[in-house]
Amino acid sequence: MSDDDVDYGLRPGDAPLRRRIRGPAARRPAQASLVIGWDRSPTSTAAVRYAVDLARRLDAHVHVVHVVDIDDTPIDPDAPDWGDQLRATLMSDAAEAKDLLDGLAASWTYHSGHGDPAQLLATVADRYSALMVVVGSPRGGLLSYLDSLVGQSVSQQLIGNRKTPLLVVPADVES
Repeated sequence: MSDDDVDYGLRPGDAPLRRRIRGPAARRPAQASLVIGWDRSPTSTAAVRYAVDLARRLDAHVHVVHVVDIDDTPIDPDAPDWGDQLRATLMSDAAEAKDLLDGLAASWTYHSGHGDPAQLLATVADRYSALMVVVGSPRGGLLSYLDSLVGQSVSQQLIGNRKTPLLVVPADVES
């Protein structure tokens, strides 16, 4: 696995997607692309599994996008090895995504970067002319409610984008 700076056609000020890992070659030529948001949570993992099944049915290529967030950063920002800890976590995230995706029947590409999740998902969707963006259901509870009130919900932002259709997958769906 290597870090690749990738040109996604971002506008100045957009946060970059810095890591890309290509999965296996498609068994048949892809007819479409699906973009999936993944953050290691059970709901996003369910969304990945569902979207991979959908991709198989549609002969689509899967683009999994992991946005680095607070859950990925080391606890102590003053630690002398903070950067090493962050790199180790990001490598672990990429390896976990690869393990998940390798176990599913799809051609895929893993993308990772920093920034606004909805913007990065929309950027990848635009770049690959995605058929749809797939995300897991909101986490629920008070924080999810507050996110929706202040407009921070990824699904609400993507719906507001109105460029690419959005599929929100419930956590307990079976593919």
